[in-house]
Amino acid sequence: MVKKNKVSPRLIEAWLELQKAIKEKGKLERMLYDKVTGLPTVPLLLPEIKKILHEYGEIGFLCVNVVKYSRIEKIYGWQAFDEVMKKVAESLCYLRGRHLRWADIVLEVMTSGNTFVVLLSPPRKKHCLSPSDLDRIEERVGAYLESDLKSKIPPAVYQKLGCYIGGALVEEEKDARLERLVYRGLEEALEDSGRREAKDAKKRLARLRQLIRGEEIHTLFQPMVNLKTRGIEGYEALSRGPAGEFERPDKLFKVAYEVDLVLKLERLCRKKALEGAKGLGSKYLLFINVEPESVADPELRQVTSSSLIAESKLSPERIVLEITERTAIDDFNAFRSTLEYFRALGFQVSVDDAGAGYASLQCIAEVKPDFIKMDMSLVRGIEKDEIRQQLVHAFVRFANKTGVKLVAEGIETAAELKALVDLGVEFGQGYHFAYPSEPFVKIRSIKWPK
Repeated sequence: MVKKNKVSPRLIEAWLELQKAIKEKGKLERMLYDKVTGLPTVPLLLPEIKKILHEYGEIGFLCVNVVKYSRIEKIYGWQAFDEVMKKVAESLCYLRGRHLRWADIVLEVMTSGNTFVVLLSPPRKKHCLSPSDLDRIEERVGAYLESDLKSKIPPAVYQKLGCYIGGALVEEEKDARLERLVYRGLEEALEDSGRREAKDAKKRLARLRQLIRGEEIHTLFQPMVNLKTRGIEGYEALSRGPAGEFERPDKLFKVAYEVDLVLKLERLCRKKALEGAKGLGSKYLLFINVEPESVADPELRQVTSSSLIAESKLSPERIVLEITERTAIDDFNAFRSTLEYFRALGFQVSVDDAGAGYASLQCIAEVKPDFIKMDMSLVRGIEKDEIRQQLVHAFVRFANKTGVKLVAEGIETAAELKALVDLGVEFGQGYHFAYPSEPFVKIRSIKWPK
């Protein structure tokens, strides 16, 4: 008879402890990966950093700080910012083997944060990295990120985004604790990115002040078309800056919000729009864009008594205040109360870019506008997209039941126009009818759907 060996209770206990430790280690490592981007965080790469420092005596850090994320979250929700972080991560990873070396490692400072780090591998042709090397890498990476993200992120979100890159070189110090050495280097790289951001902001502020002081704003007008009568119902006044960085209104107002010049910029845009509307006549509506925080501007309240209104021969009933959502509305009660003042004077109200941000539906419910302008993202390719068709159909039903006038923005093709007409959309605007111009352009000759 074979005698069975008894397993020691101590051995079982030790084995169970080992299994527990293995599981906990795996769980801990999983926690050190960012769930949004899938990238590792700095603590997980400390052994790799220690190895590079020991072998080469130094390591380079490149920090990519994604700023203005709170405004993106506030206006469009945290999901939108998560998508931004995914796109930045994808772009940085794509750079490996191109503007970065394959041996360079992309990671994040912490989970659910807004700062990426690239661990720069040692150079092949010389002993160490130099500050000029860092500058060249930062320039290449920054130029690529700007171009790539602009093509992948929705324009309204991209305009609120900023990526600033900073670098630092960390040398091995045998008497220093590795973690402190690493985080000191990260702080230096972040401070470098902060200096770049501050320098950039100072330059933009000076240019914007100069632009406002010199009144370097002009107005283009784009027709809004009645899709049933096929005639022009009104024109939207579109502000433009001088050619270059500040030509587009999104860029103008992005900087204005950063440096608290929104009211001054909007007053100038409104002045130019009313000056340009002198030849419009009393037949058409005039849509003037208004930032949410400018609704309470005392000068806007005085617009009805200004000489510009009299000279343009426009009555308040022909002016539509088009509320843009470049920023969130914090106090709807006060906002609604101010709008009622303008309604009492005869002004109409429109909500712009409906369907583009999470706040639009709340804005519609609170403001109860006379017009709703659907964002072009719902219009683009609608003829072959059933989801977009159903969303627009829901807007049409809502408009019919509430008496709101529905406008489709960004119509660019005959196929889009036909789909919108078939769905019952009443008004349209876009390049298919006319490009924004100065003064008042007519609708180009187009083939209307039957």
